[in-house]
Amino acid sequence: MSVLVRIARTGLRRGLRTGSRPWLVAGITAGALEVVRRALSEPPEVVYQAELQPGERLEIRTIPPDAEENAKPAP
Repeated sequence: MSVLVRIARTGLRRGLRTGSRPWLVAGITAGALEVVRRALSEPPEVVYQAELQPGERLEIRTIPPDAEENAKPAP
């Protein structure tokens, strides 16, 4: 959860529940900034997509960058 989302949630909650105007302004401002940030950013790139059948599984591994240099080609 980003900082803007946390500030927006906290600000709106405290502003509406307790009537704190500064928190309400902070919440509305942070919420608006988060909406703008999401609208201007590019969506994440899909690298791989597959549908799994019942009983199939998918293993996700992270390969260290230096391992690529020492990797042998697959047969």
